[in-house]
Amino acid sequence: MQRQAQCASTVQRWRFPSPPFAVLWTALAAYVSSAACLGLPAAFAETKYAHQISSRLNPTGRTVAFPVPLKDGDVNLGEVTIQITADDVVLIEKSAIAEKVAPALGETAVQLLGAIPDTVGFIPIETLAAAGLNIRFDAGLQELQLVLSTEQRPTGNVSLGGRPMQRASSTLTEPEFVAGYLNIIGGLDQNWDTGQAGGDDASNKTSGRLELDSAVRIGGIVVENRAAMEGDVDASICPQDATCVYGHVGGLKRQSSRLVYDLPSDQVRVQIGDTDALAVPLQRSTEVLGLSLEKSARKLNPGENISSNGGGSFTLDRAASVDVLVNGAVVQRLQLRPGNYNLRDLPLSAGANDIELTITSENGERKTLTFSAYSDQSLLASGKSEWAVAAGLPSYLLDNERTYGDNSYLGTGFFRYGLRDGLTGEADVQGDSRVIMAGSGLDIETKFGIVGIHGAGSSGSYGSGGAADLDWSLSNFKGLSDERSENLHFSAEYRSTNFHTPGEALNTASGILYPEFNYWLRLNGSYSMPVTGDITATVSGRYQFGDEDRKISSAYTVSGDRYGADLTLSSAITQSANASLLVGYSNELYLYDQTERDRAAEQNQKADFRVALRFNVRPADNASITSGYDTLGNQAAVSAYQGYTSGIEHWDTSVDVQNRGYEKTASVNAAAGYRGNRAELRLSHYADADGVALGDFDGHIARQRTSVRAGTAIAFAGSKVAIGAPVRGGAFAIVAPHESLAGKDVTVGSADNVRAIADEWGNGLVSDLPAYMPGSLSVDVDELPLGYSLGSAAFDTFAPYKAGYAIEVGSSFSVSVYGTLVMTDGQPVALVTGLAHPEGQPAKQVSVFTNAEGKFGAEGLAPGRWVLDMATEGGATQFIIDVPEGTNGLVKAGTLQPSEGPSR
Repeated sequence: MQRQAQCASTVQRWRFPSPPFAVLWTALAAYVSSAACLGLPAAFAETKYAHQISSRLNPTGRTVAFPVPLKDGDVNLGEVTIQITADDVVLIEKSAIAEKVAPALGETAVQLLGAIPDTVGFIPIETLAAAGLNIRFDAGLQELQLVLSTEQRPTGNVSLGGRPMQRASSTLTEPEFVAGYLNIIGGLDQNWDTGQAGGDDASNKTSGRLELDSAVRIGGIVVENRAAMEGDVDASICPQDATCVYGHVGGLKRQSSRLVYDLPSDQVRVQIGDTDALAVPLQRSTEVLGLSLEKSARKLNPGENISSNGGGSFTLDRAASVDVLVNGAVVQRLQLRPGNYNLRDLPLSAGANDIELTITSENGERKTLTFSAYSDQSLLASGKSEWAVAAGLPSYLLDNERTYGDNSYLGTGFFRYGLRDGLTGEADVQGDSRVIMAGSGLDIETKFGIVGIHGAGSSGSYGSGGAADLDWSLSNFKGLSDERSENLHFSAEYRSTNFHTPGEALNTASGILYPEFNYWLRLNGSYSMPVTGDITATVSGRYQFGDEDRKISSAYTVSGDRYGADLTLSSAITQSANASLLVGYSNELYLYDQTERDRAAEQNQKADFRVALRFNVRPADNASITSGYDTLGNQAAVSAYQGYTSGIEHWDTSVDVQNRGYEKTASVNAAAGYRGNRAELRLSHYADADGVALGDFDGHIARQRTSVRAGTAIAFAGSKVAIGAPVRGGAFAIVAPHESLAGKDVTVGSADNVRAIADEWGNGLVSDLPAYMPGSLSVDVDELPLGYSLGSAAFDTFAPYKAGYAIEVGSSFSVSVYGTLVMTDGQPVALVTGLAHPEGQPAKQVSVFTNAEGKFGAEGLAPGRWVLDMATEGGATQFIIDVPEGTNGLVKAGTLQPSEGPSR
């Protein structure tokens, strides 16, 4: 009995789980094992069975072909078709093996494979070994195994920062050569009669509004335009801390026009026309009508981390699990194969970080690697750079219309370079018709934090002067507490009386006047640390030394010294609520109204104690409420927001109420919005009042306006057109059902995030694709016909700027066919591979496999005659499959015999 049990165990170990030889080989293995274990005589075996048992891989006596998985350790690289000849020679499909090993070995290995001669697309497995590529065929598991040494594996990057790793995909959908969209947003604005005399704002008015935003991409060139047709009602709300002195005039207003051309491989963007504003510290950020060139990985390769924010490298001689700990917390557990690895995009907190790798090999060996890293966005990794240059006429928006400086020009540029990890250099220059300025600086990582030092000098019609700033940040360190969660920041900025930046003349050109601070030295510092439990304390102080001799360029200039100091205690009250309490001393309250400022100038300089309380509550994941009160100026505010669902069918509501006791003014702004499959809607109401304070509501409404907006987009990509919600992302996609799916709804996205629907109203428009980031669009079709071969249910994208995709879901090659193949003598065409193609179109091929009974199934066929060539012994055998016209879904071909004559 014991020997029989051992034999049964042996038979179990000989099982083969994968088709097509699993049943045959398991039976053969069972007999051989049983005979050997039980000691049966050979004569008995010969008497019992008609044929001698064979130990060959292929006992059929002819070449057989079938797909098997290719594995690198536990990682499945995909399926590869192999052939086993009658002589037990294993042949591997050359093109498939080259594609599958490329991610593991790189381009060099692919070139090596390309040089190996093949026979009808197949190469012997021994030839691969002789070329240095060790691939084994496991007959028991029916799989190919890639066996590589550590030296053969290229250095890999392990991304831990939550960014998608950027990689090329053979299934990437290509954008259309010509594509574009036009966002159309129209609406009405109603000014309500407040009953107050004087001024247009006090009268009852209604006017329309139309906003147009377009982008057209032709090849790699993007043409962008924005314009608005405004009525008599000014829909803009003057910012709280500013005074608006422009006069509103209705009419057609162009806001921007430009050409954009990107060089993604170089991370360079070229703009001609109304360019974006570009600047570094001490420079003024100004838009120009002209030319700009910018190198920015943050815009053209946002998945790449160019900051000097930590990393490390390590080597594994065998498979291992790696625990990555940052500041004592496990952020990720990795299962890695042998090879060389770089850690990148570590999820570091700003400041100092302790990194620890705990490596446990498959044999149980354990070791720990430790290193430290400092994270700061101002530092570039070694050899990385950012730069920008622009020149042209300075521009700005005046009453929402693009306006240009008269008889003026402005040029600007900067260059930042990672001299080494932890040391970044910078140089900049800027000039206009009045002032030229140049500067340089360094950002340095030290054991005491990040130190930034920048200086600049200017010369022009106002004289010559200099400026310098110092910025020191020490974050996430241990000091007075035992936790690595203390933060210290200090900054100082000096400006001489005659230091000026190019473009200062534009400070008041837009008609929106912000307060201008004349100072020669500004100091700012803060320190925060955990106190106990969830309570964090922050001490901060500010002092600004006024410069009375500095030339005043604005009527709203704040003079004199300004200072403040405060202590803030913040803590979580519940899991969904937190609060903060501030106690301080300050004279930083400003009155911007000219009359009030003159009347209260002396009082405005006086400092006073202040107490501020703030609450933040999240009653639900999609809702938030914020409220606060500050005794400095008796200011109170309450705001709330709630959103419903994501994607299309999205609703959101918001309300914001503010009271400024020192001005005796109050305002309320409420809005509700809806985003649907074809359009978006928004309703808002704004009102403000004078003479209102806490406890005193006898004031009067100064302004009251209601606005309604409706927006849609018309987009085209290639020959496809769609209407949908306005395009807000860096790119878009039009999703259209094939004619074989006419009348079926095609849904893009998941059930909880539907991004677009193609229905009886037309194609779907996905308006929020990211630019220069990997994306994926999953699709689903309602009531898909039985047997319909949809092909890919997801489309991968890596969109250039403002690119448009035309994605057709379904195709004429959607038919699934099943049946049985037999030879003319009725014997099944068993365990054979083949290729089917439309008659006269050999380039369109579909793979076909048969089982032991000759049954086959094939997906991706279309109505018409198909030629099926099966790789039978002695040469290809041809069959004909006729798919009836109008077929949509599953077709039963029945039993097919070889065709009588050639058909191609």
